[in-house]
Amino acid sequence: MLVQVLSSSYLGIEPFLVEVEVDVTNGLPIFNIVGLGDATISESRDRIRSGIKNMGYLLEPRRIVVNLTPANIKKRGSHFDLPIAIGIMIGMRFISDYRGILKDYLLMGELSLTGEIRRADGIISGVLLAKSKGFKGVIIPEENLEEASIIKNIDIIPVKNLRDVVKFIEEGTIRSKRVINPINEIKNNLDMLDVKAQILGKRALEIVAAGGHNIIMVGAPGSGKSMLAKRIPTILPSMSEDEIIETTKIYSIAGELNERIPIVINRPFRDPHHTSTTTSIIGGGRTPKPGEISLANNGVLFLDEFTEFDRVVIESLREPLEEKRISITRSLGKMEFPAKLIFVAACNPCSCGNKFNEELCTCTPYDLRRYTKKLSGPIIDRIDLYVQINRLDDREILDKEVGDSSKIIKERVIKAREIQKSRFSSDKLNRDMNNNDIETFCFLNDECENTIRTSIRSLNLSMRTYHKILKVARTIADLDNAPNIEKKHLLEALSFRKN
Repeated sequence: MLVQVLSSSYLGIEPFLVEVEVDVTNGLPIFNIVGLGDATISESRDRIRSGIKNMGYLLEPRRIVVNLTPANIKKRGSHFDLPIAIGIMIGMRFISDYRGILKDYLLMGELSLTGEIRRADGIISGVLLAKSKGFKGVIIPEENLEEASIIKNIDIIPVKNLRDVVKFIEEGTIRSKRVINPINEIKNNLDMLDVKAQILGKRALEIVAAGGHNIIMVGAPGSGKSMLAKRIPTILPSMSEDEIIETTKIYSIAGELNERIPIVINRPFRDPHHTSTTTSIIGGGRTPKPGEISLANNGVLFLDEFTEFDRVVIESLREPLEEKRISITRSLGKMEFPAKLIFVAACNPCSCGNKFNEELCTCTPYDLRRYTKKLSGPIIDRIDLYVQINRLDDREILDKEVGDSSKIIKERVIKAREIQKSRFSSDKLNRDMNNNDIETFCFLNDECENTIRTSIRSLNLSMRTYHKILKVARTIADLDNAPNIEKKHLLEALSFRKN
């Protein structure tokens, strides 16, 4: 008996439909799975046998052949256990799909040896695929219910074991769904008030948050670079529903979701150690998975001790920082992962960290040249703001006066982003402006033109750097609620360039 059950898989983060064909016939007892499945799928044979048997069904020796279509695309994941098991049970006539459920629903879920259905990765991608293809719904593990429930207008059938699936297929009985708590952000106890002084650093981060720009902070050890960076999420607007779905989808595929974090509500803040490999940062592997740069999508990627990262890692950031996506080509094909993030780097100015205080610096001119060479021109060229973070003096340390709180700064950032949303009629930020946008929205009067002309000559600015200065100036003008870029906005943007 030939049975077809629908499921899904994904290339990169893009899902595609998979038809699970199960042929159960008399003959030499075998159980083969074909169709370019990975090792996890091959190992599913023993899980499926035990799971069906321990649910109380007698598995007679039959010839079982499972084909995953399309057969020319590599498939991976334990979520094929459920559709294969249901196909076998129907093929052996343990159950009957007389209600035609299998043609209207996608099935996904990992099977345990007891017949329980466990959490699987990439479920939300399958739900999105089912909705886009016009299917009635999906049958998924109960543990993935909260993750899948953020997708509206599609039936989501949570199941705990094979018996639940049988009841739904034959009787339409649905397990009572758990109550989903309303989506609320997890409160962040950090605040910009925790950082003393550092007025320039806080101003730079406000501009970064408002326009989505990249920044590098250079300063002595203990000057507050990491404290500032870790508080960037507290001044960013809350994620939209589309951003929550997109980010949760990436985390689901990467296997980063669990019972404690079923949905990504807060903007991601990723801060990998400087010993991280290129693959862990950029993504990839034999079967490409998202790296830190994609896990930080719609959030912040913070690389502390930036100059201590491997040079290959640093240089590999060039394309994703510019294109806001990362393309990985393997024998399986070309896969793209998003990288719409705010990039924040922090490093010392020299090996000893005291370059800004000549009395304490022990580095020789050769040491300084070797240290600064770790950051190439092309990388610096892709960073919008360069800010020097100085160590606090005794007056600043003992000063009781505090600046604006994260809440106040966040309100200004939200207003600036609302201006951008109105300008572009979309969620595009100033960092995403193309050449036509710059020509249209970054008008310079004669005074500003003379200023930027002098800067191009004196600082030897590239075309990319020129555009970045205009984008930052446009963001500063938005924070000032100014319709056009003025000289003070342009000068402030220029002050954040590395001389």
